[in-house]
Parts: sequence; C-alpha cells; structure tokens
Amino acid sequence: MQPDYAYTLTTPEGGQQRIAIELVDDTIAIPASFKPPAWAELTYHQCSHCPLDKETHRYCPIALNLAFLLPDSALGDSFQTVSVQVDTPQRQYQQTSTLQRALSSLFGLICGLSDCPHTRFLRPMARFHLPLSNPTETLVRTASLYLLQQHMNKRQNSQVSLADLNARYAALNELNRCFTRRLRGNRQSDAPVNALILLHVTAREMHWNLEEELASLAPLFLDNSDV
Repeated sequence: MQPDYAYTLTTPEGGQQRIAIELVDDTIAIPASFKPPAWAELTYHQCSHCPLDKETHRYCPIALNLAFLLPDSALGDSFQTVSVQVDTPQRQYQQTSTLQRALSSLFGLICGLSDCPHTRFLRPMARFHLPLSNPTETLVRTASLYLLQQHMNKRQNSQVSLADLNARYAALNELNRCFTRRLRGNRQSDAPVNALILLHVTAREMHWNLEEELASLAPLFLDNSDV
C-alpha cells in the first residue's frame, strides 16, 4: 500500500534514505510495538510554553513522531547535496537541495501532522503539502488557508484580522527555538538540528513581516475585470 507521503533523499554517491509517512485519521500511524527514546518524553527539554501535562501526555507529540520517522544516523552533513523526491498518492515532486533544507521541509510536514496544540493550525497546510516551498509560496499558502479556515468557521461576515495568525506563528517560533535543545543530544548528524533552525527562521520572518509581505502581493490579486 502506498504511504500518504514519502521523502526519498539520494546523495550524489547513490546513498539513499526513504522516510514514509502513513496516516490514520489525519495523524501519523505509529505501531504499538515502537519504543520511543528518552528524548521524546514530554518533560525532556519541554517547550517553555507547552500546555500539555505529563500526567496525560507521556511523550511530546512532535518528538514522538520524529523519533519514529527519523533515523539516528546515516543522514550526513547539513550542507550535503541531495536529490529530493516526495511522493504522494496524487503526484510526485523532485528537486535538488541540501540535506538540511530537505529535512526542514519534512519537519514542517511532521509538525503539521502532530497533535501539538501549537501546530494544529498547520494541519490544512500538511494536508496540501508543498515540499521545499519558497518564502513567497509559504506566505500565500499560510494566509490563504488561514482565511479559508475563518470562512469554514462561519466567521466570514465578521472583521477578519491576521493578528491571531501572527500570534500562532509567534508560538510556533518559540516551539522551534525550544525544540532544537531536544534534538541536539548525541546525534551523529547536525542536519536535523539545522533543519529546525531553518523552520525557526521561517516562522520568525512570517511573524515579523506578515502584513508587509502580504501588502507587496496585493497587485497580484487586483480584479481588473471591469476595466
């Protein structure tokens, strides 16, 4: 059976790593036999703004998914060139990039599919995942899906504000910052940590520049049909 998402990373020398994601009810399927490592426990470098309680959540939802999907070694150097192939049931994407950027794209997907209160708003973006998107594509997708969410919540007749989206990205920014401590550990590769740093930078820039960047895109959406 084809997985819902599959990232295949291939080095110029032919080394290959395949990370397949299967979903059950829009969450990542993890077999009951999987034994998570200690760094996946909720209290291990728990995020400063985490609302979860260790009594009801033994493991951090994001860390649990990363521990299951991400190998501890054989990832290579952050700036290693890799050919990235992403397969979904609908289509296939291919691009040459660095290992850290490929993992950053994968981590963004995993965050959106994890049951973390601070990343649940990313679930629509995960559902319509665009691997290795550039900053402008990320901006358009984020704002568009957020506004669609407001419509689906039947709030289309109220004053729509991007303040809540800014607040969500501020929380996501803090999550990414805290999460780098969780992943440092004794891993042989620095690529996972650097991938999270890239996500941290993206979230920070989205938080700071959201209104300004959207204003720069306004001419693209002008309706000149009556001219």
